[in-house]
Amino acid sequence: MMVRWEVFKLLRQRRTFLGLGSAALVPLVFLAAVEIIGGGPEAGEAPFAAQLLGNGLVIPLVTLAFGSVVLLPLLTVLVAGDAVAGEVSGGTLKTILGRSVGRSGLFWSKAAAVGLYTLAVVGVFVGVGLAAGWLAIGFRPLAGLGGAPIPVGQVLALIVLGAGLVALPLLALAAFALLLSVATQNSVASVVGGVVLILLLQLVSSLGLGGVLDPYLLTEQFSAWLNLMREPIDWAPIVASVWVSAAWAGVSLLAAWAVFVRRDVLS
Repeated sequence: MMVRWEVFKLLRQRRTFLGLGSAALVPLVFLAAVEIIGGGPEAGEAPFAAQLLGNGLVIPLVTLAFGSVVLLPLLTVLVAGDAVAGEVSGGTLKTILGRSVGRSGLFWSKAAAVGLYTLAVVGVFVGVGLAAGWLAIGFRPLAGLGGAPIPVGQVLALIVLGAGLVALPLLALAAFALLLSVATQNSVASVVGGVVLILLLQLVSSLGLGGVLDPYLLTEQFSAWLNLMREPIDWAPIVASVWVSAAWAGVSLLAAWAVFVRRDVLS
């Protein structure tokens, strides 16, 4: 019941619809640009770009590869960073807690609602890309990263699984933004903090500054899904992405819960 109420509250916020609307709009804008220009990214800049004009299955693949770098993380922290801080700034959190609502139950309900929103963003992003690609271009067997053709049905299954793999580090990022929301009680600070984390980790990763820590950076997990398109599938980085994302999420959620149940609510 509490989770349903938290989801209902999310659906009444503009930033929720801004996030979902942006997730739906970006694949359409990308497809329109491809159709108008007559091409997309260079073959070396994005996976499967050489097949972009002839296969609608490439649309969600390319947009997922680029969207997971900044766009999807930004849409995630936009809502996750406001989950608790927004209640504090609006003066409603103290009222809710005054109605004999347990702090732990309230926190985990908010975390679940944020998780459902994150999954919805990924689902809309990939779903609209698939629908747009099918309507505009149609589906054909896809040449995988190893060059071997992959049947349409198998590609569709791999795209869904790939979206799930991208959702895992996004959920971990949402948990970190929720921690910032609880700790700072400031929406702006929480959203900016989540964005800064992603940009900083991207910079560290791209410059090779992480050293032995590189495999454990959250940003490294966003590209693990590409290994699904290899023949045979390379499962090692996929498994690593699952447990690394789970570790980030678990630590962030437990820390956020510990702060939330102990911190005084002054407004």
